Amino acid sequence: MMSPEMSEGRFEALAETYGGEIARWPEGEREAARALLAAQPERLSAVLDAAAHLDRLLDLAPAQSVDAALLGRLIAAAPPAPNTAGRWIAGLGAALGLSAAAFAGVLAGVAVGGHALPVAAPAAATQMANGRVETVTAVDMSNDLQDAIEEPAEL
Repeated sequence: MMSPEMSEGRFEALAETYGGEIARWPEGEREAARALLAAQPERLSAVLDAAAHLDRLLDLAPAQSVDAALLGRLIAAAPPAPNTAGRWIAGLGAALGLSAAAFAGVLAGVAVGGHALPVAAPAAATQMANGRVETVTAVDMSNDLQDAIEEPAEL
């Protein structure tokens, strides 16, 4: 598999990030880096030498252990954990309030809904049952019309 070509800038960035040994670089970059180094050894060898020098200096630095007093100060200075119970209760209150408002809206709609939209004219449809044609008429049965049907007006 042929690897993509690498620019000198990418080579220098990888050397600064991963050090002077190409074997430590990301596997997908190694082949292209070796090919570029073979093409320009005088320019890129200096880049690898500078990165290797920094690697040696870092290897010479003594390992530091964490001071218990410093760790205690860092933990004491950390911000307190957020009050999740308070936020949860506030969210629950908002949800209950919205639910109550929605319920009140439904109740108001049901209370007013029977008188809101009277049917302008009856709708008729024709059905065929057992070879016979029947006409079905839909009638507005709102409360006012129902009352008029049940209590005929006196003449």
